Amino acid sequence: MDAEFSWRASARRRYAPRMTSDHRYHRQTLLPGIGERGQDRLRNSTVFIAGCGALGTVAADLLCRAGVGTLVIADRDVVESTNLQRQTLFTERDAERSVPKAEAARLRLGHANSTVRVRAFVADINAGNIGDLATDCDLLLDGLDNFETRYLLNDFAVSKGIPYIYGAAVSTEGMTMPVLPRGGPRDGARVRWTEAEATPCLRCLFPEPPDPGTTPTCDSAGVLGSATAMVAAHQVTQAIKLLVGENSSVDRTLRSFDLWRNEHRAMATSAGFNPECECCVKAQFEFLDSEVASARMLCGRNAVQIRPGRTSAGFDLDKIERSLAIHGDFKRGAASVRGVLEGERSPSGHPVSMLVFEDGRAIVEGDTDLDWARGVFDRFIGS
Repeated sequence: MDAEFSWRASARRRYAPRMTSDHRYHRQTLLPGIGERGQDRLRNSTVFIAGCGALGTVAADLLCRAGVGTLVIADRDVVESTNLQRQTLFTERDAERSVPKAEAARLRLGHANSTVRVRAFVADINAGNIGDLATDCDLLLDGLDNFETRYLLNDFAVSKGIPYIYGAAVSTEGMTMPVLPRGGPRDGARVRWTEAEATPCLRCLFPEPPDPGTTPTCDSAGVLGSATAMVAAHQVTQAIKLLVGENSSVDRTLRSFDLWRNEHRAMATSAGFNPECECCVKAQFEFLDSEVASARMLCGRNAVQIRPGRTSAGFDLDKIERSLAIHGDFKRGAASVRGVLEGERSPSGHPVSMLVFEDGRAIVEGDTDLDWARGVFDRFIGS
């Protein structure tokens, strides 16, 4: 029986058709809007995925399997067990080892489609590095969890003439919208559109981001995995349309839904152009020109990220590990040091842990009080 099974398995491998690139995408190229020409355009495209959490993992997986030639993924965090409910590229082993999300995604995507080049950056996206991270990208896709960085992406997209696909999800609700900046694409851009096809930018519709603490987060309201998947799928669909040149099929609405209440809404944005927009009319890129934020609450975690400032040259993790080991059980990972501070309690009474990255960032876990988190950072790391 074992010999027969072995022979049949060997025969299947021997006579199974080899998976050529054309065969892999056969079902996709049958679509009239894509075809062989569209598939070739996807193969020569580069997409920047900002954030690799609930939205970013689904988007990266779909774009990779669709055959987008290069994916650039940037994320600041590591995999946690609470991520596994909705962040589809990660495993329990990733969470146990606190693998950086960008790196875990790169490895997983390589097994899904080895013909796609994946560039992964364990980095906090900010005004100081967005130009380097997204250089030569044809499209920006939003997988973020905070408004400040979304407005930064919007500023960058408008300043460079690059499409930006906005997306957000919390609780059972989701929202997405494409941004095709006024003034058209940059010179030599692969994704092109006319002035008539342009859409309002994020700051046309929402001139200022909401104040911290005024909107629900996945920490306060929870999040349904199917809601994040639905947002990401819609984002990817619009991205593919743009990359293959099917501009007339792009959904130009601000689309939102609540899966639990079975509500779907689509607000036309054609009348949403702001003639006084600071960003796409006056070219005032406030978020692109601003200093790097020093502290920020993290969605989905009872934690705050601390960044010393634009001048930070990064950390010597060996030195950081030795220093923190005096105060608790800290261990060195591939790109971070992590542990719990013995005897420390947050304002809400939780244990305090720290995750320190070599790029000069630290995540203080245990509370979302910004001033408290800054104080912990200063005491144990130094300003």
